[in-house]
Amino acid sequence: MHLKIWSLWLLLAYLGLAAPVKSLVLDTLTFKERTARGIWIVKHFSPQCKHCRSFQPKWEQVLAGNSLDVSFGEINCLENEALCDSHKVTSWPTVVVFQDGQQQPHALVGDETVEALQSFISRATRKFAENSVVLNSQNYTQYAHRGVWLVKHYSPFCPHCRRMAPHWKRLADELADKFAEDGIWFGEVNCIENGKLCEDNLVDGYPTVNLFVDGRFIEEMLIKYEYPVMKEYMLKLPQRVRSGELAAKKDEPVVANDNRDWDDMANDAVDVAKPVTSKAVVEAPSPNAIVETVSKPADPAPANAAAAAASEPEEQYNVDGQVVVLTKENFAEKTATGPWFVEFYAPWCPHCQHLAPEWERLGAAARGKINIGKVDCDEAGQLCSDQNVQGFPTLKLIWEGQSLVYKGPRELENMHSFAQGMLAQPRVIKEAEQMQQMRHDNDVVFMFHGDSNGDAVKRISTNVRKMFMAGQLGIVADAKVAKKLAGDSYKKPMLAVFKDGRSVVYGGSLASDDAIREWLYAERFPLLPEFTRENADSLFYDSDFLVLGVLSTDAGRSSLDASRETVRSAAVEYQKYLDKSAQHPEQGSKVRFAWIDGPKWSSYVERVFQIPQSEWPSVVIVQSSEDQFYTLDISGRKIEMSKLGIFMAVRAAVDGKLKPQSTKSILVRGAKVIGHMAAAIWAFFFGSILSTLVTIAGIALLAYIVKRTRGAENRNGFNLVKAD
Repeated sequence: MHLKIWSLWLLLAYLGLAAPVKSLVLDTLTFKERTARGIWIVKHFSPQCKHCRSFQPKWEQVLAGNSLDVSFGEINCLENEALCDSHKVTSWPTVVVFQDGQQQPHALVGDETVEALQSFISRATRKFAENSVVLNSQNYTQYAHRGVWLVKHYSPFCPHCRRMAPHWKRLADELADKFAEDGIWFGEVNCIENGKLCEDNLVDGYPTVNLFVDGRFIEEMLIKYEYPVMKEYMLKLPQRVRSGELAAKKDEPVVANDNRDWDDMANDAVDVAKPVTSKAVVEAPSPNAIVETVSKPADPAPANAAAAAASEPEEQYNVDGQVVVLTKENFAEKTATGPWFVEFYAPWCPHCQHLAPEWERLGAAARGKINIGKVDCDEAGQLCSDQNVQGFPTLKLIWEGQSLVYKGPRELENMHSFAQGMLAQPRVIKEAEQMQQMRHDNDVVFMFHGDSNGDAVKRISTNVRKMFMAGQLGIVADAKVAKKLAGDSYKKPMLAVFKDGRSVVYGGSLASDDAIREWLYAERFPLLPEFTRENADSLFYDSDFLVLGVLSTDAGRSSLDASRETVRSAAVEYQKYLDKSAQHPEQGSKVRFAWIDGPKWSSYVERVFQIPQSEWPSVVIVQSSEDQFYTLDISGRKIEMSKLGIFMAVRAAVDGKLKPQSTKSILVRGAKVIGHMAAAIWAFFFGSILSTLVTIAGIALLAYIVKRTRGAENRNGFNLVKAD
């Protein structure tokens, strides 16, 4: 029978009389041969099923308008029950995809809409049927090393990941079809099952979303992991792909632990709050960055008692060589004395589990030198929140309220070296040449010369150690050496800093720890440092205005030096202006200067400040406290790359005469405006009106009391007025 039907069909086709077949009837005999090649969309149905009859016109409508390179077929499950069973069809209608004879995992079940069917077919023609492809150690290289991939790395135990999941799924479902046209794919990696893969992908916190092109890391998605914010970022990707921007990207510093979704965590397993600061323009350091510390051996024979006091720790720490378990009950007490290197972790975090044996070994290696501790953030969520922990594990050096996050490799040698650097001893300077060598090796060097029997040297050396700058302090006992180094500024005692070819003498009290620490903190950077992963936080957060010279290291050494000198000369000019004018309007504003390696930070510069490479070298003035920046001068033109142009732009920015641009998206700015409006409304209704009501109530109460008093007095025959 089937042979006769096929013979007739072939004859009609040969004669040109057969109409195109839109949905081929398949059965047990023909199915395997027909679906052996290409993509087939196959409907499983029963002619007696009312849902199938309702679905039929939608099926025909979609087929009539289809232009995709797919074939369509249909199977009557009443006549081919075994075949439908083999396809795991349990209800009708069910549409299943077959590719080169192999059944694909997804199916469309039920009397769905035309739109749902069209979307299902569209996914079937994509390279990957899943809207968010599940990646693992086995398929990652095969899949993600071609094309553009936005990959979510997560842990199923992470509460933040669970909160993000519906937002991610919604976006993948909405955008996967559109993105596929530009070769952009969504992917996701379970880091509990694929820990090594996540480590290779620079993941050190959950969730993390990274962008890859042909297997090469481009950037981390540095935004809140919520639907509207992620969508705004994602919708820009197709244009970035078409423009060639992503293909031309160079590796740049990546961000770790800085932008997870930490809002409203009161009900989560880990109660970690986001940072309280609003300075959102900073991209935090890379997980592979090593925090630079200068560790130089002290001279074996201190020149005097003061130098000896400065070069020797007052106490021995970690005498047992053990890692101390810190809790919310003992943390404050334990860390109040001595230096501590603390791991903040979560038991379910695979990176923490991997680090655990190394951390125990570090405890033994640091015996007698530095305290090693650990905090379980599942058990001490509020403590971790107070310590601004934003990812696991977080490693922090803590000393009497000062802290520094370590972001280097989590290997014993690196961590131990860093811990030793924390306790680097000041240098005892016997000859001027030794200080000159220190100045050659460091951008900033401090010198102390004073009373050998006084407390000042002890106080200063303790402060520089707490600020992790002990290796930059030279202690000079010999007055002749000190005079040679200080010149006309010489005095005894004296604390001075050498940087940018000049020296500055501390003018405060050497008996005040706070004053010394504040001065050291203010002078720790040169006039024009390079903006790096390590100093990004300090540069932004310790200045009201940060003047950034965006320079191109690809332009050649001479061009880079010339541009850097232009920015430095503007910084010098501005410093002279401050020194000359004691009553200037900018007195309350702290201005810092720095330069940034454009090619290394290209994505950051272009995305945040909208400065394309074609405009380098450029200058941007960042006012991070207000989430805004300036690239145009007072006349509305690009800030001129000259000493005078930069100097005048900085003064105008501080005076509030330049037009700012926002580092935030329109969505975030709108939310901020709404917040201000809400605050104003609250202040109006619960400020002015409430105070008015209270005043009226007070007057009424007073009048009532007076009236009652007078009534009582009159009733008693006593007249208050006559009595007066």
